Amino acid sequence: MRRFTTSLIALFLSVAFCGGLHAQSLKNTAWKFYVDQLHDSLVFHIGMDTSYTTTVTGEVVVRSFCRIDKDTVKIRDFEGQYNCPDGEGVYRYVVEGDVLSFFLVTDPCATRAEVLNGVKCKKTPA
Repeated sequence: MRRFTTSLIALFLSVAFCGGLHAQSLKNTAWKFYVDQLHDSLVFHIGMDTSYTTTVTGEVVVRSFCRIDKDTVKIRDFEGQYNCPDGEGVYRYVVEGDVLSFFLVTDPCATRAEVLNGVKCKKTPA
């Protein structure tokens, strides 16, 4: 009985720990994706509470506040060439191996929604 209880507690802690990691897994990472409208790739750098997007040569094109909660990311731009001041975008995200995908929940900025909805990003060194 003691072994069963110990195993059950270990399983519970493992599930709880892994569930917590999902939301944290995007922090301090970088993801490369192609933007049809620009005919170029961009890199989305996700920090602790902000993010920034660069060209592949490193030029910053937009800076944003970025909040991650479970399987949802909230993005609110605050400066840059492609700054979208129309409000906060909310996206569900899925990470499968080294591929990150975003799915629109709501976003008042049509341009950002067009670029991010359904995009598949490849993990790249930060």
